[in-house]
Amino acid sequence: MSIPSPVVNSHVQLLAALVDFDDKEESEYRFLVDGRHVKYVTVDPGVLPKDDRTFAPVLLPLLPPFPLGDWNEGHISKDAQNGRPVFANVNKSSLPGVKNTWHPTLIDHLELRKLDRLRQNIHKVAHPRFDEPVLVKFAEFPWQIPYLEDETTVYQWIDGSGIGPKFLGHVTEEGRVIGFVMEYIDGARTATPDDLRACQRALSRLHALGIKHGDINKHNFVAAERDRTRVELDVEYSRLEG
Repeated sequence: MSIPSPVVNSHVQLLAALVDFDDKEESEYRFLVDGRHVKYVTVDPGVLPKDDRTFAPVLLPLLPPFPLGDWNEGHISKDAQNGRPVFANVNKSSLPGVKNTWHPTLIDHLELRKLDRLRQNIHKVAHPRFDEPVLVKFAEFPWQIPYLEDETTVYQWIDGSGIGPKFLGHVTEEGRVIGFVMEYIDGARTATPDDLRACQRALSRLHALGIKHGDINKHNFVAAERDRTRVELDVEYSRLEG
């Protein structure tokens, strides 16, 4: 199979990829086109070389040319005639977004300048609104929005309590809210047994608000200098009964 010219899809940037290691299920991609428009693309298993599905310089030339027009979801399959990748369909969908936009600040994702990636969907970024680096957490794919919805609500519950990192605003993508910005705690690290009392104090403050944490382990605590231990809000929370 011939490889398309490198100029094909030169205006496309790979933002995120989720692939099945065994290549038995669809691969999911998030692309930025022309520096402005986000496109979500799924690819049938077996369409792309198994080892070249996530490395952008190799992946992008292998994909068929991105169709023009106003669309945000597309699907790639094999052409029945020659077996090459082809866009089987594209459409303009009403993608879900976080509904609980309780904070007054809205920041477009294109305004954020990435400095570092802490986790797959948590980046250290810079923005003109803030004097120091901040963290952004966002849904890479539309089906992840419910998790961000829950987390956004928990931040509303604890706002001003000093339990978790400060919530600084909502992040938008073409009008819909896909995540949020929170403070970056310089020198933060995963808690150790030496931080047990600080973790207990943070957890006690959480319980005092009538909230219980669904997964208490050291990886869900952010420890910095004395009395600045925070609870990470990346698991399910619920209100305490009674």
